[in-house]
Amino acid sequence: MQHPGSDMSKLAENLVRNCLRIRSTDNVTVFFYPHNMALAEDIATECFRVGADALLNLYTDAYYAAYLKYLPVESLRQPSVYCRGLTELSTAQFWVGGAYDPSIFRKASAEKLAAADEGETAAHFDVARERKVRGLSVDLGLATAPRAKAYGFPLARWKRMMTQASSVSAAKLAVDGKRLAAKLDTTAKARITAPNGTDLEVALAGRRAQVFDGVVDDEDIAAGALSASIPAGSVSVAPQETSAHGVIVGSVLSPWAGRSIRRLRWEFRDGRLTTFDGDANAKALAAVYANAAGDKDRVAGLSIGLNPKAELGFLQNAIVRGAVTIGVGANEDLGGVNKSSFFFPVTVPNATLEVDGLSLVQNGKLAV
Repeated sequence: MQHPGSDMSKLAENLVRNCLRIRSTDNVTVFFYPHNMALAEDIATECFRVGADALLNLYTDAYYAAYLKYLPVESLRQPSVYCRGLTELSTAQFWVGGAYDPSIFRKASAEKLAAADEGETAAHFDVARERKVRGLSVDLGLATAPRAKAYGFPLARWKRMMTQASSVSAAKLAVDGKRLAAKLDTTAKARITAPNGTDLEVALAGRRAQVFDGVVDDEDIAAGALSASIPAGSVSVAPQETSAHGVIVGSVLSPWAGRSIRRLRWEFRDGRLTTFDGDANAKALAAVYANAAGDKDRVAGLSIGLNPKAELGFLQNAIVRGAVTIGVGANEDLGGVNKSSFFFPVTVPNATLEVDGLSLVQNGKLAV
């Protein structure tokens, strides 16, 4: 049932018609949780309006908690035939929010969380990339009271920030992103430094940057940039995977699996992540990392945030204007070669990013 004239109805229209450019030939799956049912219904209705087929696929916290509790590790590692089948049938997918209360993930062992990531990656993301399925994460649906409590967020401020950040036009993000991408595309080496002890170098020669402005258009599809999110705003590139050397320190709150990581330290030597340390929650993440498979110890991505309305310390650190983020693990979505079920990004506060001696970011502010 659509809610005519409501803000939610207008949001759904934008998501369908502008962000993913849904057409009458599309087969659309909308993944959602009960607290986002109204928005999911509006998205499906808008898909029908343009002549597309659409399916609503409901998850619940209890369902996902049982999945993690009762399935053995070997079963979790296997891709669900249902999830794989939906991805194979879909040409576009919406991911509306996530668990109502992410504290359910605290009860799962590191081994099971890593196994679930492996199965989910194989069922959804590997297939979607192979078949060029467009995807949009609607992160507005993540702003719930239990999630705010789990991560220590002020709920009203978080919701206000998410709404404002989601209203920044894709056109503005695209202009800023393309300007920075042009610099990254001609860069041989990049260096990230910060007062918190960060000092990391990576090689970018031969790599192409992608602009994430909240829209997946034909140009994006041709470049292999099949996914977007709302709110949006970053330009990202996959560095040469064996090039990272130095230290990255994340000292801004990073939410993960119902926990808040407040300090995380990575050290790279000769292209591999050799030290994974930090506070208690960072060590819990390190345990999942230890159980993960594939190229988890290689640098995955370097990104610069573009969104002037986003704020550090919530879920979307990487899109904050001037934020510099480094990720490890899987990076095929950026045109890289790392194959893994593990990926995690660390945003460095007050960072300076220099490319071939030119500052693109200075003390957490865009410099070009």
